Amino acid sequence: MGEAISRALRIGQGSGPAERRWYGHHLLKKPFFGRFMKPWRWPAGVPQEGWERVQVASRSTSRLEAIVARTPLAAHGVVVCAHPMGLACKGFWLRHGHAQKLLDAGFHVVAFDFNGFGESPSTNFDFPGDVLSVGQWARSAFPGLPVHALTASFGAINTLSAIAEADFPFDKVVAEGCPPTLPDFWKAYPLAHAVLTVGRRINPESELHLRPVHHLASMRDVDVLLIHSQADRWTPVHFGDALQQAASRPERIQRLVLEHADHTHGMRDEPQRYWSAVFEFFNQITPTRS
Repeated sequence: MGEAISRALRIGQGSGPAERRWYGHHLLKKPFFGRFMKPWRWPAGVPQEGWERVQVASRSTSRLEAIVARTPLAAHGVVVCAHPMGLACKGFWLRHGHAQKLLDAGFHVVAFDFNGFGESPSTNFDFPGDVLSVGQWARSAFPGLPVHALTASFGAINTLSAIAEADFPFDKVVAEGCPPTLPDFWKAYPLAHAVLTVGRRINPESELHLRPVHHLASMRDVDVLLIHSQADRWTPVHFGDALQQAASRPERIQRLVLEHADHTHGMRDEPQRYWSAVFEFFNQITPTRS
């Protein structure tokens, strides 16, 4: 009976609350992500052949839904893809061709849904814990290979908000369209910004947990490529300046400033410059972690 009720209420399925205790957190996410917390579908026109479905136990207590594909070439490394906000979720990397481009270049690919998005049940706001957990899973699944992160917007915020963690699993991080803080991004959305402001006053640590500039100030020994665009009105180029200035290891920060690309769409709008910079960055020699 309990399982039937759970199925009827969609508890623990898709982006609904994983358990009843997370229902409050789920409601708090609605002003920010509600329009994106919908049933997920595999992107139309993208073959499913070659992709394996896996579940990853996350620090957020969710069981994250992920998909994995292995390059047919001699592998240069593994790339974990952390999605921006949007209905596509992990499908963003499939629909826009990032995943195939990485596979063709000799990288295994892992794409996942953050908790509360796509097919991953919703728990709390520990999105950095989701990134860490998937990266650690990838490192154990592909021992001996470098593990990198390709991230955009929401995914970039949460990856850089984990960069000071002792167990940060990535050798290199590409962060496209990342703001320095949550208020910098959400100020364009009055309701979400108001909820965020109230939350900061009640519990300042909650916003600090998701503030990239705070964590970059004590970043691990990791290379970061920041990508911004002069045509991006959501995360302008000066956001990248703030991120770079906050870094405790500025020598590990590289920059790519695009001219015409829309927010999160460097590959689509300026593919040659985007991929030239990303592959050069990933292929730079750095020590492989044990």
